[in-house]
Amino acid sequence: MSKLLIFIASRIVAFVLTVVIGVTVVFIIPRLLPYNPVEAQIGFIYSIGQFYDPTAIESLRQTLYELYGLKGNPVEQYLGVWRRLLTLDLGPSIMSFPTPVATLIGIALPWTLGLLTFSVLISWTLGNVIGTISGFFNHKKFSKLLTGVAVVLYPVPYFILALVLMFTFAFLIPIFPLGGGITIVGVGFSLDLVLNLAKHAALPAISIIIPGALGWWFLSSFTLTSQKKTEDFVRYAELKGLPNGVVLRRYLIRNILMPQTTALGLALGGIFSGALLTEVVYAYPGLGRLLYQAIINNDYNMIMGISLLSILGVSLATLLLDLLYPLIDPTVRYR
Repeated sequence: MSKLLIFIASRIVAFVLTVVIGVTVVFIIPRLLPYNPVEAQIGFIYSIGQFYDPTAIESLRQTLYELYGLKGNPVEQYLGVWRRLLTLDLGPSIMSFPTPVATLIGIALPWTLGLLTFSVLISWTLGNVIGTISGFFNHKKFSKLLTGVAVVLYPVPYFILALVLMFTFAFLIPIFPLGGGITIVGVGFSLDLVLNLAKHAALPAISIIIPGALGWWFLSSFTLTSQKKTEDFVRYAELKGLPNGVVLRRYLIRNILMPQTTALGLALGGIFSGALLTEVVYAYPGLGRLLYQAIINNDYNMIMGISLLSILGVSLATLLLDLLYPLIDPTVRYR
């Protein structure tokens, strides 16, 4: 029991350190940029000639510094960030003032969760099934063809595929809408609403599924299968005369899924940062597009909020995988 407690404690300490380092990096990077959002807003007010009272301007400046967490020296700002994070008060958004960051994230989060959870699970399932079968029958023509397609698709940036799909199926052949998340507004839950949501999410999802399934997931499962099928336990199963389907299901897939499950957990943890470029290309109202707008407008609070979600998602996924992996794989024991 003591060894188990030490193992759990070490993983929790690693989790806390990861979050602290991640938040620190996200705090530092925006402040290295040659841009001050408060002074930019003050300059905009001057440019439109709203008021010229120096006292009022200075009062407004101090209020904005306080609201955006930019008041004081860097150490005070850093402590203020942690105080806000621990109280779940991320402050107002600079680009959508005075709307709170938490409100904007709450609006965008369901779109990203729906799109990326579906896309990641489908691409993981397809990639592993196709990759395992191709790796087992790697002497067949279909396996060589799929491997060639995967090698071509893997280095292609997914946003390039997104642009090609948009140009083909939204512009030349207008089957899907050019962008956005929905066009039906002001109606209750219905089949038309579901179909409208699916139609808008189809191209973004396909642009993530295709390079994922026929890219990394295919190549990794193909490689693992090619290595595992030469091991003694697989050769013994084949010598026993077991059908190929049984060898695949009982001997290969179970061993392939162990490392692939770890990668899936990390991929699901990373969805909280959104599919930035895909969401930008399709103007999809998720966290990725919101993060892009925050970077363009130097919205410190929004960048910190979305980055914190991503850091927590990946860190929690890693922690849970570390704690549960011995239950997934009986050959692994807590040490």
